[in-house]
Amino acid sequence: MKRLLFISIVFVALAFLYFSPVQSPSKLAYPVAFLGVMALIDNKRIGIFMSYGLVLSALGDWQGTQGNFFRQMALFGMAHIAYICYFASRIKNRQDNKAGWMTWLCVLIGLIALIKVVPMVPSGALRTGVIVYCLLILTMLRMALLQRDIWFALGATLFVISDFILAWNKFVSPINHASWLIMVPYYGAQWLLFYRATSVASGACSCTSQAQ
Repeated sequence: MKRLLFISIVFVALAFLYFSPVQSPSKLAYPVAFLGVMALIDNKRIGIFMSYGLVLSALGDWQGTQGNFFRQMALFGMAHIAYICYFASRIKNRQDNKAGWMTWLCVLIGLIALIKVVPMVPSGALRTGVIVYCLLILTMLRMALLQRDIWFALGATLFVISDFILAWNKFVSPINHASWLIMVPYYGAQWLLFYRATSVASGACSCTSQAQ
């Protein structure tokens, strides 16, 4: 718990740095990069796919600071694949026949994006990339919902909200205070995914220790 508290404090401090007037290159990427490093150090417990997801997200953040939206989107797409693998590894031995509403929720969000956002994206590789990315993040959301865990669900939902606002602001219409509306839920999403993966790992280790 002390380690998690320390990581949380540093993460919040780095997030405040992003919103501060302090000039620092690529400071947007620092919070999630820090989580990624911490996850990699402890990847045997937290899970290598969760670690990859955080690291790829940080690289996506960095590409965003460089103004390369396509590479940023590609890296986040790979991050979502890593998160999907992490969630899939936790439900591979479970059958859930009551998850129909989750699928419909993802379909609804996807339809809104397809109707309102995608037509505003320049045609060609970028529009194709946006469509693929939408499918990946919605699959990640569904896999998170299948965990039946409020923290994973909240983290994935905040991720979708952040990206939807980002896409709307970029392709449809400028949004007031877009930076706050995009980054606060984004940082919250990444912290929640890391926090819950760490908590689950610690719980599993405790159970194993007790069984022994």
